[in-house]
Amino acid sequence: MLTISKALSAGQAQSYHAKEFTAKEQSYWAQGNTVQGEWQGRLAEQYGLTGAVSAEDFAKLSQGQHPQTEDQLVRHRTAYEYEDDRGKAVKAMEHRAGWDATFSAPKSVSLTALVGGDDRVREAHRESVRVALDQLEHYTQARIGGNHPAETTGKFIAAKFEHDTARPVDGYAAPQLHTHAVIFNVTEREDGQSRALQERALFQSQQFTTAVYQSELAYRLTRMGYELEPGRSGAPEIKGYTQEYLDASSPRSQQIREYLESTGRNSKEAAEIAAHSTRDRKEILTPQEVLAAHRQLGADFGNQADAVVHAARERALHLDPLSNGTLRAQEAVTFARDKNFEREAVVDERLLMRDALRRGMGEAPYALVRDNLESRHAAGEFSTIDGSPHQTGRQLTTAQAIAAENDIVRQMRNGQNQVEPMLSIRDALALTERHAHLNPGQQEVIKEVLTSHDRVQGIQGVAGAGKTTALEVVRAGAEFSGYQVEGFAPTSRAAKQLEEAGIHSGTLQGFLARGQQEQEMPEKWLYFVDESSLASTNQMRDFLSRLGPQDRVILIGDTRQHQAVEAGRPFQQLQEAGMNTAKLNQIVRQKDPELKTAVEQLAVGNVAGGIEALTRQGRVQEIGDPRERVQAIAKDYAKHPENTLVVSPDNASRRELNQAVRQELRTKGVVDTVDHALRVLIPRQDLTGADRQWAERYNPDDILRYSRGSAVLDIEGGSYARVVFTNPKENLVTVEKDSGEQAAYDPKRLAGVSVYREIERDFAVGDRIQFTAPDKELGVSNRELGTIKQIAEGLISVSLDSGKSVDFDPSSSRHFDHGYAVTSHSSQGLTADRVLVNIDTSSHPDLINSRFAYVSVSRARFDAEIYTNDASSLTKNLSNDISKSSAIEFTHVNAPSQGLSI
Repeated sequence: MLTISKALSAGQAQSYHAKEFTAKEQSYWAQGNTVQGEWQGRLAEQYGLTGAVSAEDFAKLSQGQHPQTEDQLVRHRTAYEYEDDRGKAVKAMEHRAGWDATFSAPKSVSLTALVGGDDRVREAHRESVRVALDQLEHYTQARIGGNHPAETTGKFIAAKFEHDTARPVDGYAAPQLHTHAVIFNVTEREDGQSRALQERALFQSQQFTTAVYQSELAYRLTRMGYELEPGRSGAPEIKGYTQEYLDASSPRSQQIREYLESTGRNSKEAAEIAAHSTRDRKEILTPQEVLAAHRQLGADFGNQADAVVHAARERALHLDPLSNGTLRAQEAVTFARDKNFEREAVVDERLLMRDALRRGMGEAPYALVRDNLESRHAAGEFSTIDGSPHQTGRQLTTAQAIAAENDIVRQMRNGQNQVEPMLSIRDALALTERHAHLNPGQQEVIKEVLTSHDRVQGIQGVAGAGKTTALEVVRAGAEFSGYQVEGFAPTSRAAKQLEEAGIHSGTLQGFLARGQQEQEMPEKWLYFVDESSLASTNQMRDFLSRLGPQDRVILIGDTRQHQAVEAGRPFQQLQEAGMNTAKLNQIVRQKDPELKTAVEQLAVGNVAGGIEALTRQGRVQEIGDPRERVQAIAKDYAKHPENTLVVSPDNASRRELNQAVRQELRTKGVVDTVDHALRVLIPRQDLTGADRQWAERYNPDDILRYSRGSAVLDIEGGSYARVVFTNPKENLVTVEKDSGEQAAYDPKRLAGVSVYREIERDFAVGDRIQFTAPDKELGVSNRELGTIKQIAEGLISVSLDSGKSVDFDPSSSRHFDHGYAVTSHSSQGLTADRVLVNIDTSSHPDLINSRFAYVSVSRARFDAEIYTNDASSLTKNLSNDISKSSAIEFTHVNAPSQGLSI
């Protein structure tokens, strides 16, 4: 894999060059007494740098100087100290010399090359690094400065140093084949001007470059006769090694893992700290001593490396020289297309290539996969669109995505000014006057909707604006006008909330699955679609296509709240395309005036104003240590647990908070001391539809639920099975059914399969729980919350927050979890008296952003408290705007349908 360091200062780079990169202790098979190094890069060729890396040239480039002329290529900066806004002394870094990009071979590859003695494997690693580094260079960008976007140059200089040992642990330097590529902080624009690198481009390309390296390596290894299998991290490992031997040969990795576990941190920054904090001093040994230690450890585990090399050489004699790489490349790109465009309408080409290379690992080299993508792009299957100026790679969409978005907008525009209003203006006014409890904003929305001439219209409502109350009056007016009314939502919980407005409702997915028999009925229908921001493009297109000639639809949502998991943002896109949309902007949920002020700022996208207000109100607490922060939240929750909700950005922190809160409540006697260990099912959210068609993406002991079933395999709809093993080569999954029978099948042949992990959780009387899937028999919706009242005789009795009570058998109904803390996505649609928000500012922008801030804080009626590791960077991180992409944009809001542009 590829790891990229933080920027190295000039001093650090030169010190590493002398003590690390070229030291003979780093490579016991090096020629001479030091590692010579090698140049790579278009700019290196341009500067006349070839062959071995000299200390003099390395030093000049570290200082930003031309290696021949010594001209200063980029501005040199010396280190200095200054005080930040809080009076803290900060030391600014001296000139950035560059970045250490390290390519590490999988452990089995290192053992095969170094212990098994197959030099061809080492050469395969070397060539794979060359190809990967060459592709990384294509995305090099120059830093222009000011507000100007970076410029893609495709040029850099890299100095490569190949090493074959890891740092020693207890005196043993384990075999570890890896290459350090120091990428210097200089590039050249098209006009010949030298500029510093924009490091964002390097990190944006990291996963792609890792895939190139691993794909090239796997392909070369299979040509040599080696059989491969995915390792723990997904990297290709050579078959024939036991996990015990791999672990014994990786003491350094184990040392770092133990350090991270002891500190409770698991971020990239924490891993870098662990790597430095656990270093043993390099010992000077002879190559003979190092090899003898490798051989001794190998002998202790049965000389597996020798057996692996021998078997590969034998296998290579019988390999079919005819390769089906072209076909595999075609399949790989198709997989990558289906996987990525399921969730996004526009995709960076590097993500497509990354997933295609992973799918074709060992069977299709980079060149064939790239050629396939380019040929399909030329044929029109993919199109390039204008992305953000800060994007490094091409932004691609598909013809299907463009067609789907065009269909939605066309259907909306074709229905404008085409129907009679449900009520006259006079009747609409009379209706609102009969409901004295309505505020002016609600009254205006009701009148606008009921007097509209459009078949498709929207209601844009901020969180907590009294939407249910307004919809109840709209429903009454529509029914008075002779409309049959029905409601839908992308989630079962949102559908249930529509029921509160007297609207018979179900999920959008359920409506789309039930066919079009409704269209034969003569009645005219008004459909409400709530939480429309959570609907995908495909769902919206299919829904609008079902409308009968007399039907109307009201799309209700909030463009600033969370969006669909699947591709598209149709609710926002329809507004941009000219859909008449009533605005419900008067917040009524927050009963505390100061809290309401903060939520109002967040609702209009003013994150800085919202966080400043919360800080001024004393609602932001800074606790740097993650464990201490979790405990503080748990103690705060336990003080007033009634109608309190904890919101956290990811499932890992959510689980920690759940455990901490229930432990606090146990000490107070709220949760019973007697635990019941239960096996619950947690969805594998990492799998897309394309993933579920690929056997390699399944793990042994995964639990599968078949919504449709299969007569051929004797699998009933609604039944479960456990994965026993997989055969990636034949793309077969073998499962064990409840009856004990086994069935093997190609996952491409079965649709409607959900994948879960089975884990053990402790539950007790008094615990808060949330249901993680809808259950029609129980009448509970996904993410519905409740409290356990009794666990006895194989049944759990739960009092739901809605006031309803349910009893269920946890051995058959296993879709539930602790419910003290929820993710921001799960919290959308909930309301609580008090909300405690956990925010680690080092989290990925996909988790910590403006939508997270708005949705989380706006759940609270009376109080919202933010707990963070860094209050000073809270505004910056929460200001991240993470929005779904769209394949088409609109040049004029009220343009006709031909006004669409790509």
